[in-house]
Amino acid sequence: MATENGAPDLVVVMPAYNEEACIEAVTREWVAVARQYRGVLIVINDGSRDRTEGLLGQLVRELPELRVIHQPNAGHGAALLAGYRAALAARPKWIFQTDSDGQIAASEFDRLWSVRDEAPVILGHRFERRDPAHRKLISGVARGMIAALFGARGLADPNVPFRLMRSDWLAQALAQVPAGVFAPHLFLSILAAREGFREISVEHRPRLTGQPSLPSGRLLLACLRSAGELWRFRR
Repeated sequence: MATENGAPDLVVVMPAYNEEACIEAVTREWVAVARQYRGVLIVINDGSRDRTEGLLGQLVRELPELRVIHQPNAGHGAALLAGYRAALAARPKWIFQTDSDGQIAASEFDRLWSVRDEAPVILGHRFERRDPAHRKLISGVARGMIAALFGARGLADPNVPFRLMRSDWLAQALAQVPAGVFAPHLFLSILAAREGFREISVEHRPRLTGQPSLPSGRLLLACLRSAGELWRFRR
């Protein structure tokens, strides 16, 4: 139910970029979750160039639990931070983040919600990740770097786009994340590892529509940038 001050109990944050083939179905799935827990869904349209913006415009007129933020294309990390700021302004108790590609079903949310009182951060873990080998390799390198630099060896999936966070924890954690970082989730996971978290396995599905927001040709440069940001954060 809603909190005493009228704020939602839950805000779901979902960045979106060029997801016209699945955005309606995925949005409806997550609106159903938000409705069940007296919450709202915030979709951040990160400068999509296809029909994503128009489809969201139709949905927001139909679904009272849906909020949409439009911004020029700034990347997944910037869209996340914009969504988190909007979510914190709504003063919920919990903030949840997922991606708009439908690779993790909304039905997996209950796995995290059921253990929400055990830690301020509950992370999903894509235990059988259905992504190309190079993406899984890069995630493994990031996991190794975080373990080596910060001693956070319990993080199986530090950049997972499926995480439930207590809003008061997120507010203080975001204040410690350096401005303009490429992958803010890596930094949030490092901070969660210091203060306590739970990791719950969730089913991961192959991407059936659209394209990743970061093309494979730019992925290596992004990884090098993230490595430098992590090193500076460690120092």
